[in-house]
Formats: sequence, structure tokens, C-alpha cells
Amino acid sequence: MVGPLSHSAMAFHAYLLLCADGSFYAGHTDDLEARMAQHQHGISGYTAKRRPVRLVWQQDFATRDEALSAELRIKGWSRAKKQALIDGDRDRLKALARNRQGSGVQPGGFDRLSPNGGGDNEVVVTQTPFALSLSKGASATLDMTLSPAALTAMLDAAARAHPREACGLLLGHGNHIALAQECTNVAPDPSHHFEINPVGLIAAHRAARAGGPALIGYFHSHPNGLARPSVTDSAQAAGDGRIWAIVAQGQVSLWRDAPSVFQALSYHVADG
Repeated sequence: MVGPLSHSAMAFHAYLLLCADGSFYAGHTDDLEARMAQHQHGISGYTAKRRPVRLVWQQDFATRDEALSAELRIKGWSRAKKQALIDGDRDRLKALARNRQGSGVQPGGFDRLSPNGGGDNEVVVTQTPFALSLSKGASATLDMTLSPAALTAMLDAAARAHPREACGLLLGHGNHIALAQECTNVAPDPSHHFEINPVGLIAAHRAARAGGPALIGYFHSHPNGLARPSVTDSAQAAGDGRIWAIVAQGQVSLWRDAPSVFQALSYHVADG
């Protein structure tokens, strides 16, 4: 649920959109009305081909960092957890946080996010089952290059963290992953789950705004599994188009977290 666009004294806003294809888009802005106009006119990349979009949740914040932190938290949540936020279902949010069945690559908790957004317009969202895109008709494509330094960093991080899950950020430009930046795994059970420390996420976004490498995606390890998305990964997936790198048994695989499906990606190791 969401009410009218806010005109409070607070200068920054985190928001959640429902796109025409049923996917969600989370963002932050200092001018919500202007940003909504950009989305509706196809000026924003992800939503340009998913119009019309609908504002289903928003919250005001005093600083940009607070709004960005909220955006990052929501982007890491599953559809179920985003829907609970929209519906104003605090009990469901707490249950999902405890069970970690809808938590995603979470930069922190939800305690400071206000369900409902203060409005009374009912939102109906169709849930789409999540799957792996591994069939012959959806074979891996050579979309990515991975620097030797990034490959080594992920393998080293996995080895150091074992038997816990390592995790971190993938940084670069376009389809090239130049850096793999290890972050603290702050999950309550790091042997079976990962949760990226929000400090690293916020720092990466700040660096990107200052002209540094973009945040392309995330990596984590499977200490006792295979280098492919697990059932838990599928439950955690946000469907935001980011790249996931999974490290297991001395191997690294790349996947695109597309709406409702993990798409396998092939890659070659090369400097950008």
C-alpha cells in the first residue's frame, strides 16, 4: 500500500515500484515526483522496458545515506519480503527475517522501514516461481570477462572463510568484473547463509558516484556445495539483474539474477 507522494520537510526518499512484468524496482531520490516522471517516460534503465510502473511503497529520510541504505536493504529482499513491506505485515517481515526464506543479499535489517507507506491503495502482485535457467534452450552466453585479480580474490576469500560462507561485492564496468571486494558476512548463521555488511555496500555506491567502478553484483561461497545456485539462493534472490558469482570446490561460476530465474553465464579471464 502507498499513499500520495510525500511533500515532507525530509529531503530524501526510498521507494519501491511494481513494474508491468510483475518485478519490483527499488530506488532512492531527492525528488520523488520528478523521479516517478522519469520512470513513467522510460528514462530510467531497468524500468524503461517494464512500463507502466506503479509506486507501491515509499518512505522519507533526513539524509541521502539513510535513503540509500533503505534502498539497498530492499533490493536484497525476496519478493515475499517486499510484499510484506507493501502490505504492512510486520509479523510476516519478522518471520521472514527469522527464517531467512526471503532475506536476499541483505544489507542490514528492516527495523527502520515503515510498512504501508501511510496510504490505503491496495496492491495486488502476482508471485512468479523461481527457477534455474540451465536448459539447452537457455544455455550460457559469453557475456562476462573476469579479471585475474577478481578471480584470485574470490578463491582466496572462500578458502579463508571455510567452513563459513565468504561474501563480497563484484565491481567493474559494463560486462567486465575488475574487482572482487570481500565483505564481512554478518548473517546469524554464516556457515549456511550470507549477508553482506551494509558498510561495504554503501562505500561501494559512494565510490561509484565519485567515478569509481560500478557495483555489478555479489559473490559468495558454498563451503560444502556446488558452484551453482542452491535452494537457499533461489529463496534469497531479488531478481534485480545483478551478477552472482558462486565459489565452490576451487571453481567460480557466474549467474544473472534475472526476474524469476538464475541465468547461467559463461566468462573468460582477462584484464579489462
